[in-house]
Amino acid sequence: MSGQVTVVVRERLSPARQRKLRMLQELKELLTENKYFLVADIHGLPTSVVKGTRSLLRERNGYLKVVKNKVFLLALKEAGRYAEGIERVLQGQNAVIFTNDNPFSVVLFLEKQRITREARAGDIATNEIMIPSGNTGIPPGPVLSLFSKLNIPTRIQEGSIFVVKDTVVAKPGDRISPELAELLNKLGLKPIESKLRVKALCIDHRVVSPDEVELDPKVYAEKLKQAYAEALNLAVNAVLPAPEVVELAVRRAHAEALALALEAAIPTPEAAPLLLQKAEAAARALYEVLKRKNPSL
Repeated sequence: MSGQVTVVVRERLSPARQRKLRMLQELKELLTENKYFLVADIHGLPTSVVKGTRSLLRERNGYLKVVKNKVFLLALKEAGRYAEGIERVLQGQNAVIFTNDNPFSVVLFLEKQRITREARAGDIATNEIMIPSGNTGIPPGPVLSLFSKLNIPTRIQEGSIFVVKDTVVAKPGDRISPELAELLNKLGLKPIESKLRVKALCIDHRVVSPDEVELDPKVYAEKLKQAYAEALNLAVNAVLPAPEVVELAVRRAHAEALALALEAAIPTPEAAPLLLQKAEAAARALYEVLKRKNPSL
């Protein structure tokens, strides 16, 4: 043969491998476009809660992605966003929130959200659960036994089950029984509050746990007030000529000078009236003592 033909055989990627590559590329783009990311635990959370949180974050120009831990770790390294200790955070089932907003404000925002879901047997009630009075829209049948077992008063009216009065069926901290979960779902009630738990914030290649910082603005406001009061007190005692200090320092010096003048009985124009009042009070006290001893005075 006068020539050689080179055949290049390209490996055909499996659908799963293609999905991972697409996810890797998408994660790298999100890491490039956003300054911060937060890792949240989604273990045990229903899809409805994840979707609801995603919609809420989208209103703040934030993005939530459910990730595969190994793929996200690879994206961090390839995007130059790797943070020491991130492997310890990327355990279990996780979602990542990408944002250019202050990450602490995102955590506070999520803390205030209340996304509800259907009750499941074994759930712990997050709030008081009440079955409201009125038409349930459910025809009479085997379901009546659930109402009876849960001590919910009912009556049959117009071919439907009516709840006679508002009835509390669980208090915060109570465990949801299978019967109660079934009834709540039949009534279309979603009484369980559920939300993502942010495990870590990544700021400038540093992993920060929300537990390491105080997130309540009211606490910081009180700390600032206390720090200001302590700083002002120190400045007044040291007589530092700061604008906030001068007036207070002059008042304090004036009060101390007046007290000294009274103690030394120095008859300055300002002290004289006070000295006379002091002398008169002392004279009256002496008179009362003498009068008790000699009523004829």
